[in-house]
Amino acid sequence: MTQIRFTIFVWMFTWLVAAALWCQHASAQSLFERRSVNQVDQYRDFVARQRGDTLSVMIAESTDVENRDERIMDKQGQSSSSQGFDYGFGGDVGTSVGDALLNTNSANQRGFTGDAEFRSARAINDRFSVTVVDVLPNGNLVIEGYRSVSVQGDVRRFRLTGVVRQYDILPGNTVPSYLVADLRLTLDADGAEQAFTSQGWLSTRFNRWWPF
Repeated sequence: MTQIRFTIFVWMFTWLVAAALWCQHASAQSLFERRSVNQVDQYRDFVARQRGDTLSVMIAESTDVENRDERIMDKQGQSSSSQGFDYGFGGDVGTSVGDALLNTNSANQRGFTGDAEFRSARAINDRFSVTVVDVLPNGNLVIEGYRSVSVQGDVRRFRLTGVVRQYDILPGNTVPSYLVADLRLTLDADGAEQAFTSQGWLSTRFNRWWPF
């Protein structure tokens, strides 16, 4: 009887040791995602701070230029002159009297009227994601981004560069375009629509040298 109890005890002890070793290597599921060491802590905003971080720029740019030039020039000139003389002869032969009169008048007028008007209104509203390419010694972030969109043969290319202060970055990791220093925004287009709305090469050459 004692031997049977000892055998049962040894078997249970062996099973408990095996179960403990298996549980040591088992991983339990968690409701919370494990935080990466590259992420900021819970007491700081998750915004761009170092090279390679991304940042969203909210573009809201508009330009409205209106210029009008009007010139009126008028020049007039007038001149007149009158000359006359009398002559006469007397004596036994006879008497002769004559008059001569010369009048000259001249007038000239020259005028020029010119009118030029120019107006250009453009607006750009978009949201652009850029990458931090450098961090300046004062902490400002140098950003740069490029995007190309192609729709049915029409290609739109966007390029944005600038400098952002970390203080101006909003909690949603966004920054308005008017707070971006040295902002350079380039928009290029290729395709059927661009070719239809642009002047041809011959018209462009004529307009360059056309004096009127």
